Amino acid sequence: MQTFAEFVRYATMAPSGHNTQPWKFSITGDRIRIFPDFTRALPVVDPDNRELYISLGCALENLVIAAKHAGYDPEVKYFPAGEPDKCLSVTLKQSDVTGAGDLFQAISRRHTNRREYNKQHIPAADLKKIESVPTEEGVTLLVLTESGAIEQIIDLVREGNRIQMGDGAFMDEITSWIRFSDSEEELHLDGLTSRAMGKSPAPGWLGRMFMRVFVGAKSQSKTDEKNIRSSSALMVIISEKNDKKSWIDVGRSFERIALTLTTLNVENAHLNQPCEVPELKNQLQQQLALGSAHPQLLLRIGYAEPLPRSPRRPYQQVLI
Repeated sequence: MQTFAEFVRYATMAPSGHNTQPWKFSITGDRIRIFPDFTRALPVVDPDNRELYISLGCALENLVIAAKHAGYDPEVKYFPAGEPDKCLSVTLKQSDVTGAGDLFQAISRRHTNRREYNKQHIPAADLKKIESVPTEEGVTLLVLTESGAIEQIIDLVREGNRIQMGDGAFMDEITSWIRFSDSEEELHLDGLTSRAMGKSPAPGWLGRMFMRVFVGAKSQSKTDEKNIRSSSALMVIISEKNDKKSWIDVGRSFERIALTLTTLNVENAHLNQPCEVPELKNQLQQQLALGSAHPQLLLRIGYAEPLPRSPRRPYQQVLI
Protein backbone atom coordinates (compact mmCIF):
# COMPACT_ATOMS: atom_id res chain seq x y z
CA MET A 1 0.00 0.00 0.00
CA GLN A 2 1.31 3.42 -0.89
CA THR A 3 2.16 5.78 1.93
CA PHE A 4 0.88 9.32 2.25
CA ALA A 5 4.41 10.53 1.45
CA GLU A 6 4.06 8.79 -1.92
CA PHE A 7 0.92 10.83 -2.58
CA VAL A 8 2.97 13.95 -1.93
CA ARG A 9 5.60 12.73 -4.37
CA TYR A 10 2.96 12.38 -7.08
CA ALA A 11 1.62 15.84 -6.22
CA THR A 12 5.06 17.35 -6.82
CA MET A 13 5.05 16.00 -10.39
CA ALA A 14 2.44 18.65 -11.25
CA PRO A 15 3.25 21.54 -13.60
CA SER A 16 3.92 25.03 -12.28
CA GLY A 17 4.79 28.44 -13.71
CA HIS A 18 8.48 28.41 -14.77
CA ASN A 19 8.62 25.07 -12.90
CA THR A 20 8.99 27.00 -9.65
CA GLN A 21 7.25 24.23 -7.66
CA PRO A 22 5.64 26.80 -5.29
CA TRP A 23 4.31 24.38 -2.70
CA LYS A 24 4.91 22.85 0.71
CA PHE A 25 3.16 19.86 2.28
CA SER A 26 2.52 18.53 5.76
CA ILE A 27 1.24 15.11 6.81
CA THR A 28 -0.62 14.84 10.12
CA GLY A 29 -2.60 11.70 10.89
CA ASP A 30 -5.07 11.14 8.06
CA ARG A 31 -4.61 14.63 6.63
CA ILE A 32 -2.29 16.12 4.02
CA ARG A 33 -2.09 19.89 3.78
CA ILE A 34 -0.80 21.87 0.80
CA PHE A 35 0.61 25.34 1.48
CA PRO A 36 1.64 28.03 -1.01
CA ASP A 37 5.37 28.75 -0.95
CA PHE A 38 5.55 32.46 -1.65
CA THR A 39 9.35 32.39 -1.65
CA ARG A 40 8.90 30.83 -5.09
CA ALA A 41 6.40 33.39 -6.38
CA LEU A 42 6.87 35.25 -9.67
CA PRO A 43 6.05 38.86 -8.77
CA VAL A 44 6.62 40.27 -12.27
CA VAL A 45 4.75 37.83 -14.51
CA ASP A 46 2.28 36.75 -11.80
CA PRO A 47 1.78 39.73 -9.47
CA ASP A 48 -1.48 38.51 -7.95
CA ASN A 49 -0.25 34.89 -7.58
CA ARG A 50 -2.94 33.68 -9.96
CA GLU A 51 -0.64 31.18 -11.65
CA LEU A 52 0.80 30.13 -8.30
CA TYR A 53 -2.65 29.07 -7.11
CA ILE A 54 -3.32 27.35 -10.44
CA SER A 55 -0.11 25.38 -9.80
CA LEU A 56 -1.38 24.40 -6.33
CA GLY A 57 -4.57 23.16 -7.97
CA CYS A 58 -2.53 20.96 -10.31
CA ALA A 59 -0.63 19.48 -7.36
CA LEU A 60 -3.86 18.94 -5.45
CA GLU A 61 -5.39 17.07 -8.38
CA ASN A 62 -2.39 14.75 -8.67
CA LEU A 63 -2.60 14.02 -4.95
CA VAL A 64 -6.33 13.25 -5.19
CA ILE A 65 -5.84 10.96 -8.21
CA ALA A 66 -2.99 9.08 -6.51
CA ALA A 67 -5.03 8.66 -3.32
CA LYS A 68 -8.09 7.36 -5.19
CA HIS A 69 -5.92 4.93 -7.11
CA ALA A 70 -4.61 3.58 -3.78
CA GLY A 71 -8.12 3.05 -2.41
CA TYR A 72 -8.75 6.25 -0.47
CA ASP A 73 -11.71 8.60 -0.57
CA PRO A 74 -10.22 12.13 -0.37
CA GLU A 75 -12.18 14.92 1.30
CA VAL A 76 -10.86 18.23 -0.02
CA LYS A 77 -11.31 21.59 1.68
CA TYR A 78 -9.97 24.94 0.46
CA PHE A 79 -8.63 27.26 3.18
CA PRO A 80 -10.50 25.57 6.05
CA ALA A 81 -11.19 27.59 9.17
CA GLY A 82 -9.11 26.79 12.21
CA GLU A 83 -5.84 26.30 10.37
CA PRO A 84 -2.95 28.53 11.50
CA ASP A 85 -1.97 29.14 7.86
CA LYS A 86 -4.00 29.26 4.70
CA CYS A 87 -3.84 25.84 3.07
CA LEU A 88 -5.63 23.16 1.10
CA SER A 89 -6.63 20.23 3.26
CA VAL A 90 -7.08 16.63 2.06
CA THR A 91 -8.48 14.14 4.57
CA LEU A 92 -7.99 10.55 3.43
CA LYS A 93 -10.45 7.83 4.37
CA GLN A 94 -10.03 4.27 3.20
CA SER A 95 -12.49 3.09 0.58
CA ASP A 96 -13.33 -0.19 -1.11
CA VAL A 97 -13.30 1.53 -4.50
CA THR A 98 -10.20 2.41 -6.49
CA GLY A 99 -10.28 4.70 -9.48
CA ALA A 100 -8.55 7.05 -11.91
CA GLY A 101 -6.23 4.31 -13.17
CA ASP A 102 -5.46 5.79 -16.58
CA LEU A 103 -4.92 9.26 -15.17
CA PHE A 104 -2.75 7.91 -12.36
CA GLN A 105 -0.49 6.13 -14.81
CA ALA A 106 -0.20 9.35 -16.81
CA ILE A 107 1.12 11.42 -13.86
CA SER A 108 4.68 10.17 -14.27
CA ARG A 109 4.56 10.61 -18.08
CA ARG A 110 2.96 14.05 -18.34
CA HIS A 111 5.26 16.87 -19.37
CA THR A 112 5.17 20.20 -21.16
CA ASN A 113 6.46 19.74 -24.70
CA ARG A 114 7.77 23.04 -26.08
CA ARG A 115 9.09 21.71 -29.40
CA GLU A 116 7.48 22.23 -32.81
CA TYR A 117 4.62 19.79 -33.45
CA ASN A 118 3.91 17.84 -36.65
CA LYS A 119 0.58 19.40 -37.76
CA GLN A 120 -1.25 16.07 -37.48
CA HIS A 121 -4.99 16.34 -36.86
CA ILE A 122 -6.42 14.89 -33.67
CA PRO A 123 -8.99 12.16 -34.46
CA ALA A 124 -12.58 13.25 -33.84
CA ALA A 125 -13.10 10.60 -31.15
CA ASP A 126 -10.03 11.76 -29.23
CA LEU A 127 -11.00 15.42 -29.61
CA LYS A 128 -14.43 14.61 -28.20
CA LYS A 129 -12.78 12.82 -25.27
CA ILE A 130 -10.62 15.87 -24.59
CA GLU A 131 -13.58 18.24 -24.74
CA SER A 132 -15.56 15.92 -22.43
CA VAL A 133 -13.05 15.91 -19.57
CA PRO A 134 -15.02 16.77 -16.41
CA THR A 135 -13.98 20.14 -15.02
CA GLU A 136 -14.59 21.79 -11.67
CA GLU A 137 -17.76 23.86 -11.30
CA GLY A 138 -17.39 27.22 -13.03
CA VAL A 139 -14.49 26.05 -15.24
CA THR A 140 -14.92 25.39 -18.95
CA LEU A 141 -12.71 24.29 -21.82
CA LEU A 142 -12.69 25.77 -25.32
CA VAL A 143 -10.85 24.06 -28.19
CA LEU A 144 -10.01 26.27 -31.19
CA THR A 145 -9.31 24.86 -34.65
CA GLU A 146 -10.75 27.65 -36.85
CA SER A 147 -8.02 29.55 -38.68
CA GLY A 148 -9.46 33.02 -38.08
CA ALA A 149 -9.50 32.60 -34.31
CA ILE A 150 -5.98 31.17 -34.37
CA GLU A 151 -4.67 34.12 -36.40
CA GLN A 152 -6.11 36.53 -33.84
CA ILE A 153 -4.38 34.64 -31.04
CA ILE A 154 -1.07 34.71 -32.93
CA ASP A 155 -1.40 38.50 -32.96
CA LEU A 156 -2.09 38.56 -29.21
CA VAL A 157 0.88 36.31 -28.46
CA ARG A 158 3.11 38.55 -30.58
CA GLU A 159 1.92 41.64 -28.72
CA GLY A 160 2.33 39.86 -25.39
CA ASN A 161 5.95 39.11 -26.23
CA ARG A 162 6.52 42.74 -27.16
CA ILE A 163 5.13 43.96 -23.83
CA GLN A 164 6.67 41.34 -21.57
CA MET A 165 10.08 41.02 -23.19
CA GLY A 166 10.40 44.78 -23.39
CA ASP A 167 10.30 44.82 -19.59
CA GLY A 168 13.76 44.37 -18.07
CA ALA A 169 12.29 43.06 -14.82
CA PHE A 170 10.38 40.36 -16.71
CA MET A 171 13.52 39.26 -18.53
CA ASP A 172 15.51 39.21 -15.28
CA GLU A 173 12.83 37.09 -13.63
CA ILE A 174 12.52 34.48 -16.36
CA THR A 175 16.28 34.28 -16.84
CA SER A 176 16.73 33.63 -13.12
CA TRP A 177 14.62 30.48 -13.50
CA ILE A 178 16.41 29.08 -16.56
CA ARG A 179 18.84 26.26 -15.82
CA PHE A 180 21.19 26.46 -18.80
CA SER A 181 23.65 23.70 -17.86
CA ASP A 182 23.28 20.19 -16.51
CA SER A 183 25.13 21.26 -13.36
CA GLU A 184 22.62 24.08 -12.76
CA GLU A 185 19.77 21.61 -13.22
CA GLU A 186 21.31 19.17 -10.75
CA LEU A 187 21.94 21.95 -8.23
CA HIS A 188 18.44 23.47 -8.26
CA LEU A 189 16.13 20.64 -9.43
CA ASP A 190 13.62 23.24 -10.55
CA GLY A 191 13.17 25.90 -13.22
CA LEU A 192 13.23 25.76 -17.02
CA THR A 193 16.01 23.46 -18.15
CA SER A 194 17.68 23.57 -21.54
CA ARG A 195 16.83 19.95 -22.29
CA ALA A 196 13.16 20.35 -21.32
CA MET A 197 12.99 23.34 -23.70
CA GLY A 198 14.49 21.30 -26.53
CA LYS A 199 17.86 23.06 -26.38
CA SER A 200 21.38 21.81 -25.83
CA PRO A 201 22.84 22.57 -22.40
CA ALA A 202 25.36 25.41 -22.21
CA PRO A 203 27.45 27.05 -19.50
CA GLY A 204 25.29 29.35 -17.43
CA TRP A 205 27.32 32.48 -18.19
CA LEU A 206 27.03 31.79 -21.93
CA GLY A 207 23.30 31.12 -21.79
CA ARG A 208 22.62 34.32 -19.85
CA MET A 209 24.74 36.35 -22.25
CA PHE A 210 22.86 34.82 -25.18
CA MET A 211 19.54 35.73 -23.54
CA ARG A 212 20.63 39.35 -23.09
CA VAL A 213 22.01 39.78 -26.61
CA PHE A 214 20.01 37.56 -28.94
CA VAL A 215 16.65 36.69 -27.36
CA GLY A 216 13.97 39.32 -27.83
CA ALA A 217 10.31 39.76 -28.67
CA LYS A 218 10.77 39.34 -32.43
CA SER A 219 12.69 36.07 -32.21
CA GLN A 220 10.33 34.67 -29.57
CA SER A 221 7.27 35.66 -31.60
CA LYS A 222 8.71 33.98 -34.68
CA THR A 223 9.19 30.78 -32.68
CA ASP A 224 5.73 31.00 -31.11
CA GLU A 225 4.05 31.55 -34.48
CA LYS A 226 5.85 28.56 -35.98
CA ASN A 227 4.87 26.44 -33.00
CA ILE A 228 1.22 27.53 -33.10
CA ARG A 229 0.95 26.78 -36.82
CA SER A 230 2.45 23.33 -36.24
CA SER A 231 -0.17 22.47 -33.62
CA SER A 232 -3.39 20.53 -34.04
CA ALA A 233 -5.47 23.03 -32.05
CA LEU A 234 -5.39 25.70 -29.39
CA MET A 235 -7.10 25.35 -26.05
CA VAL A 236 -8.39 27.97 -23.61
CA ILE A 237 -9.34 27.17 -20.03
CA ILE A 238 -11.90 29.62 -18.68
CA SER A 239 -13.39 30.37 -15.27
CA GLU A 240 -16.56 32.23 -14.37
CA LYS A 241 -14.87 33.96 -11.44
CA ASN A 242 -11.37 35.27 -10.86
CA ASP A 243 -10.45 34.49 -7.26
CA LYS A 244 -8.22 32.03 -5.40
CA LYS A 245 -10.81 29.26 -5.31
CA SER A 246 -11.41 29.64 -9.04
CA TRP A 247 -7.67 29.58 -9.75
CA ILE A 248 -7.29 26.34 -7.78
CA ASP A 249 -10.27 24.87 -9.65
CA VAL A 250 -8.66 25.90 -12.94
CA GLY A 251 -5.48 24.07 -11.90
CA ARG A 252 -7.36 20.91 -10.96
CA SER A 253 -9.29 20.99 -14.22
CA PHE A 254 -6.20 21.68 -16.30
CA GLU A 255 -4.26 18.83 -14.70
CA ARG A 256 -7.16 16.47 -15.46
CA ILE A 257 -7.07 17.67 -19.07
CA ALA A 258 -3.28 17.42 -19.31
CA LEU A 259 -3.31 13.87 -17.97
CA THR A 260 -6.07 12.92 -20.40
CA LEU A 261 -3.97 14.37 -23.24
CA THR A 262 -1.08 12.23 -22.02
CA THR A 263 -3.20 9.07 -22.19
CA LEU A 264 -3.92 9.97 -25.84
CA ASN A 265 -0.25 10.76 -26.62
CA VAL A 266 -1.21 14.37 -27.34
CA GLU A 267 1.39 16.97 -26.28
CA ASN A 268 0.72 20.41 -24.84
CA ALA A 269 2.57 23.66 -24.16
CA HIS A 270 1.50 27.01 -22.71
CA LEU A 271 1.10 30.31 -24.55
CA ASN A 272 -0.07 32.32 -21.57
CA GLN A 273 1.03 35.81 -22.64
CA PRO A 274 -2.54 36.88 -23.56
CA CYS A 275 -3.78 35.70 -20.14
CA GLU A 276 -0.96 37.42 -18.23
CA VAL A 277 -1.07 40.92 -19.75
CA PRO A 278 -4.32 42.61 -18.56
CA GLU A 279 -5.10 44.56 -21.73
CA LEU A 280 -4.52 41.46 -23.87
CA LYS A 281 -6.66 39.35 -21.57
CA ASN A 282 -9.51 41.79 -22.19
CA GLN A 283 -8.98 41.50 -25.95
CA LEU A 284 -8.95 37.69 -25.76
CA GLN A 285 -12.11 37.81 -23.68
CA GLN A 286 -13.81 39.89 -26.39
CA GLN A 287 -12.49 37.87 -29.32
CA LEU A 288 -13.78 34.63 -27.83
CA ALA A 289 -17.10 36.24 -26.79
CA LEU A 290 -16.63 35.12 -23.20
CA GLY A 291 -18.69 37.91 -21.67
CA SER A 292 -17.60 38.31 -18.05
CA ALA A 293 -15.78 34.95 -17.91
CA HIS A 294 -11.99 34.91 -17.56
CA PRO A 295 -9.51 33.19 -19.89
CA GLN A 296 -6.99 31.71 -17.46
CA LEU A 297 -4.74 29.43 -19.53
CA LEU A 298 -3.93 29.28 -23.24
CA LEU A 299 -2.28 26.19 -24.68
CA ARG A 300 -1.40 24.54 -27.95
CA ILE A 301 -1.90 20.81 -28.39
CA GLY A 302 -0.68 18.33 -30.97
CA TYR A 303 1.76 15.56 -31.70
CA ALA A 304 5.55 15.48 -31.39
CA GLU A 305 8.38 13.39 -30.08
CA PRO A 306 8.59 13.73 -26.28
CA LEU A 307 11.15 15.91 -24.54
CA PRO A 308 12.82 15.22 -21.19
CA ARG A 309 10.63 16.03 -18.21
CA SER A 310 11.51 19.01 -16.08
CA PRO A 311 13.28 18.13 -12.80
CA ARG A 312 11.54 17.95 -9.45
CA ARG A 313 12.92 18.42 -5.99
CA PRO A 314 12.72 15.28 -3.81
CA TYR A 315 9.43 15.26 -1.96
CA GLN A 316 11.34 15.26 1.33
CA GLN A 317 12.42 18.84 0.55
CA VAL A 318 8.83 20.10 0.40
CA LEU A 319 7.55 18.35 3.55
CA ILE A 320 7.26 20.54 6.62
